[in-house]
Amino acid sequence: MDPMTVGAATLALSQSISAFHTYLPTLSEVRQKSPQNDPAFAADVRLGELAAAGLAIGVGAIASSLTKSATPAIIGLLMAGSLIMLYESVLRADRPFEVS
Repeated sequence: MDPMTVGAATLALSQSISAFHTYLPTLSEVRQKSPQNDPAFAADVRLGELAAAGLAIGVGAIASSLTKSATPAIIGLLMAGSLIMLYESVLRADRPFEVS
Protein backbone atom coordinates (compact mmCIF):
# COMPACT_ATOMS: atom_id res chain seq x y z
CA MET A 1 0.00 0.00 0.00
CA ASP A 2 1.16 3.52 -0.75
CA PRO A 3 2.66 5.33 2.29
CA MET A 4 0.61 8.44 1.45
CA THR A 5 -2.60 6.41 1.64
CA VAL A 6 -1.56 4.81 4.93
CA GLY A 7 -0.79 8.23 6.39
CA ALA A 8 -4.11 9.65 5.23
CA ALA A 9 -6.00 6.63 6.59
CA THR A 10 -4.21 7.03 9.92
CA LEU A 11 -5.18 10.71 9.93
CA ALA A 12 -8.83 9.79 9.31
CA LEU A 13 -8.72 7.21 12.10
CA SER A 14 -7.14 9.51 14.66
CA GLN A 15 -9.34 12.46 13.77
CA SER A 16 -12.44 10.28 14.13
CA ILE A 17 -11.43 9.31 17.65
CA SER A 18 -10.53 12.91 18.45
CA ALA A 19 -13.85 14.23 17.15
CA PHE A 20 -15.85 11.82 19.30
CA HIS A 21 -13.67 12.64 22.30
CA THR A 22 -14.24 16.37 21.73
CA TYR A 23 -17.98 16.41 21.02
CA LEU A 24 -19.18 13.71 23.43
CA PRO A 25 -18.94 13.08 27.17
CA THR A 26 -16.89 10.17 28.42
CA LEU A 27 -18.38 6.70 28.21
CA SER A 28 -18.56 6.49 32.01
CA GLU A 29 -20.73 9.64 32.11
CA VAL A 30 -23.00 8.24 29.41
CA ARG A 31 -23.23 4.92 31.26
CA GLN A 32 -24.38 6.64 34.46
CA LYS A 33 -27.30 8.43 32.79
CA SER A 34 -30.57 6.90 31.70
CA PRO A 35 -32.33 8.14 28.55
CA GLN A 36 -35.68 7.57 30.27
CA ASN A 37 -34.76 9.69 33.31
CA ASP A 38 -32.78 12.34 31.42
CA PRO A 39 -33.97 12.62 27.81
CA ALA A 40 -32.16 15.95 27.36
CA PHE A 41 -28.82 14.26 28.07
CA ALA A 42 -29.61 11.52 25.53
CA ALA A 43 -30.51 14.18 22.96
CA ASP A 44 -27.23 15.98 23.65
CA VAL A 45 -25.30 12.73 23.17
CA ARG A 46 -27.04 12.07 19.87
CA LEU A 47 -26.37 15.62 18.68
CA GLY A 48 -22.70 15.14 19.58
CA GLU A 49 -22.68 11.86 17.66
CA LEU A 50 -24.00 13.67 14.61
CA ALA A 51 -21.40 16.44 14.83
CA ALA A 52 -18.51 14.02 15.45
CA ALA A 53 -19.60 11.70 12.64
CA GLY A 54 -19.83 14.63 10.24
CA LEU A 55 -16.32 15.70 11.11
CA ALA A 56 -14.93 12.15 10.91
CA ILE A 57 -16.54 11.50 7.53
CA GLY A 58 -15.51 14.93 6.26
CA VAL A 59 -11.85 14.42 7.19
CA GLY A 60 -11.91 11.00 5.54
CA ALA A 61 -13.44 12.46 2.38
CA ILE A 62 -10.88 15.26 2.22
CA ALA A 63 -8.01 12.83 2.76
CA SER A 64 -9.44 10.56 0.06
CA SER A 65 -9.65 13.39 -2.43
CA LEU A 66 -6.03 14.34 -1.76
CA THR A 67 -4.68 10.79 -2.09
CA LYS A 68 -7.05 9.63 -4.86
CA SER A 69 -7.78 6.54 -2.73
CA ALA A 70 -11.06 5.54 -1.10
CA THR A 71 -9.30 4.04 1.93
CA PRO A 72 -9.35 7.17 4.18
CA ALA A 73 -13.05 7.76 3.46
CA ILE A 74 -13.85 4.14 4.27
CA ILE A 75 -11.84 4.36 7.50
CA GLY A 76 -13.70 7.55 8.46
CA LEU A 77 -17.06 5.91 7.79
CA LEU A 78 -16.16 2.73 9.67
CA MET A 79 -14.83 4.62 12.67
CA ALA A 80 -17.86 6.92 12.82
CA GLY A 81 -20.22 3.95 12.56
CA SER A 82 -18.44 1.88 15.17
CA LEU A 83 -18.14 4.76 17.66
CA ILE A 84 -21.82 5.64 17.22
CA MET A 85 -22.72 1.99 17.86
CA LEU A 86 -20.52 2.00 20.97
CA TYR A 87 -22.10 5.17 22.40
CA GLU A 88 -25.62 4.00 21.57
CA SER A 89 -25.05 0.62 23.21
CA VAL A 90 -23.73 2.31 26.35
CA LEU A 91 -26.60 4.82 26.34
CA ARG A 92 -29.26 2.11 25.98
CA ALA A 93 -27.71 -0.54 28.26
CA ASP A 94 -29.95 -2.10 30.89
CA ARG A 95 -27.11 -2.67 33.42
CA PRO A 96 -28.54 -5.86 35.03
CA PHE A 97 -25.55 -6.33 37.36
CA GLU A 98 -25.68 -2.88 38.95
CA VAL A 99 -27.55 -2.25 42.17
CA SER A 100 -29.92 0.69 41.98
